[in-house]
Amino acid sequence: MALIALILLPFLGGIFALIAGKAEPTAARIVAVVFLFCGVLALAWTYQHAEAGRWMMMTREPWAPAMGMSIILAIDGLSFIMVALSLALGLLTVVLSWNATDRAPLLHATLCWTVAASNGVFLAFDLVLFAFFWELMLVPSFLLIAIWGHGDREAAAIKFLIYNAIAGLGLLAAVFWIGASGPTVSFDAFEVAERGLPATAQIWLLLGFALAFMVKLPVPPFHAWLPDAHTQAPTVGSILLAGLLLKTGAYGLFRFPTLLFPQGMEVLAPYGLILGAFGTIYGALVACGQTDAKRLVAYTSVAHMSVVLMGICGGVHFSLMGAGIIMVAHAFSASALFLLIGAVYDRVHTRDLRELGGLQRSAPRFAAAFALFFSATLAMPGTANFLGEALVITGMFQVNWLYASITLVSLVVSVVYGTRLFQRIVFGTPRKAQVTVDLSFRELGPVVVLAIGTLLFGVLPQFLMTGLDPAVNSAVEALRAATP
Repeated sequence: MALIALILLPFLGGIFALIAGKAEPTAARIVAVVFLFCGVLALAWTYQHAEAGRWMMMTREPWAPAMGMSIILAIDGLSFIMVALSLALGLLTVVLSWNATDRAPLLHATLCWTVAASNGVFLAFDLVLFAFFWELMLVPSFLLIAIWGHGDREAAAIKFLIYNAIAGLGLLAAVFWIGASGPTVSFDAFEVAERGLPATAQIWLLLGFALAFMVKLPVPPFHAWLPDAHTQAPTVGSILLAGLLLKTGAYGLFRFPTLLFPQGMEVLAPYGLILGAFGTIYGALVACGQTDAKRLVAYTSVAHMSVVLMGICGGVHFSLMGAGIIMVAHAFSASALFLLIGAVYDRVHTRDLRELGGLQRSAPRFAAAFALFFSATLAMPGTANFLGEALVITGMFQVNWLYASITLVSLVVSVVYGTRLFQRIVFGTPRKAQVTVDLSFRELGPVVVLAIGTLLFGVLPQFLMTGLDPAVNSAVEALRAATP
């Protein structure tokens, strides 16, 4: 029941926040915090009662047995880390939106529902249930952009919905084919993995899954929805997009290709490496030309998530471990940058780098926070980002030195956009807009939490590596067994 609670608590939190907010608007945020914190307690209980072996805990409940569907939830180190990240970011976004006045009860409910759907993706191993949560994620994310966004928010929300909904059709088609392919109808991912699928079918089915995952990741040419979504989304929306939704795509690529389609992965991985290599350079170069701070960070996400794709498709222990670490590290650093840029926008109503400057004099807490997370984005030693990218590059040298070289070049380009963003915001004198009010304690709390995560996992990486190790080893063994 603990695994069900990890999904049910945030979902109920959203419903009760909405109900409580009708009587007293300020009650919605308290209800959201209480239910999300109860989710944290449920996750801690799961850790304390974890079973020995590959899976810490597993739940199987009948759902629609005649149709081959069950409620199958399982958690290992990878899922545990992602659910913990989901709950943490959910709590941070509720705190950041504490003083929201525009339909605040619905806003806090939407934040809770985003966490609930993401947790479902990270825990579900019935393929229909996984597809259900995968599509469900789109609803609260769409609402965050369309209702609380800026500028041309409706167009950005619709673009986000169209890209991800169309890509999800391939996933649904593959899931239904898998369910009907066995001697009996079954969507149990573990049962499908045990019986195996024909090699040719694996290639086509993996294409259906991978399209949905790469659009959500995203990597070029499937990334066009991301810059507009980030630019028009509210700060909490950008945090959840960068910290959670992109990570569901990375999680899907990490989890299911090696579990269900190892032979298909063996065939298609070289093409994934090519896409990833292109994305790392493309994202970094396009970021260099941006004047809107949010769009710049959005394109850096394209570059970093392309490195994750390369690490997963590399298929060796170092690259897979590095990809897993980048998933977590990027959630910290990108979320923090969107938080800081949003706080600057709230004060001076601009994100144009040509109009900003001088933070080190007028707002030193801002300047220090920007310095730390710019360093993380540049993968400076001591940050979790450095460890992840170093491991991916090491793994790439085991696979093909050319891909390793391309990744190194993208790091060099990242110095250009990173120092440009830092110089324009922190140094010099403000061109038109000067930030005179430093980070408040309500804003500083989430920044400190994200900073601790960035530095802790950079200096003491064994916490992450120990959790990721079973999933990494399982993926490596599946790929070795599929190699002729």
